[in-house]
Amino acid sequence: MDPLTNAIQEYIKSGEYFIDARKWYNFKYILPLSHRSLLLLICTIFTLLLTLICININILLPINKKVNYLIKDDAEKQAAVTNTKHSTLVKPYTSIANIMLQNYVNQREEYNYDILKEQFTFIKNASTSIVYMQFANFMNIDNPLSPVIRYQKLYRRSINILSINNINDNEAVVTFESLAKNSTDAILENMVWEARIGFIMDSISTNTSPDMPFNFTVTSYKLKLLRNKNQK
Repeated sequence: MDPLTNAIQEYIKSGEYFIDARKWYNFKYILPLSHRSLLLLICTIFTLLLTLICININILLPINKKVNYLIKDDAEKQAAVTNTKHSTLVKPYTSIANIMLQNYVNQREEYNYDILKEQFTFIKNASTSIVYMQFANFMNIDNPLSPVIRYQKLYRRSINILSINNINDNEAVVTFESLAKNSTDAILENMVWEARIGFIMDSISTNTSPDMPFNFTVTSYKLKLLRNKNQK
């Protein structure tokens, strides 16, 4: 018999052939599958960790964030006709306009840190977008003249209307005093101002029912300092 054939038979009879066959099968098919599974598991874990890291970075950054004074407006308010002593004036439109102008100036020019949100809400709902943005920019803490910077939580600013001069049905000049003082009555500001205000308002008559919603919108607002009482 051929020596090679004898060697093969002996190799098979000894069982080494089957052992080597299993090793070859494992090396050829099992190990690559295991390696691929391991690599897939590693890639999955790495991807998950990378995603978590990105989410955390997105939450943490930016570390130094510039914070502007932002007030969220959730409320919707309508102006309402209210019976007052001004209702006895000859011209109802002028009477109501003066009431609304006085209220607008008070709401806009007074300062109380605790009700800033309500103040922004009122001005937004009673002004055009341009007038509201001018007010918001003035109140922004980036403005060194902003009442939020000047008065902070220490002072409150009150307003006293001196006069209202109606130029026409859509424009008026309001003269008022401003007084800013703290809890110990220390006066920071004592001035006289003039506000030239443009506005539009629905027609009104003596037959208008009380508390009826109507449109009053300020279209322009220009402020001028007339006198500083603190300066002798």
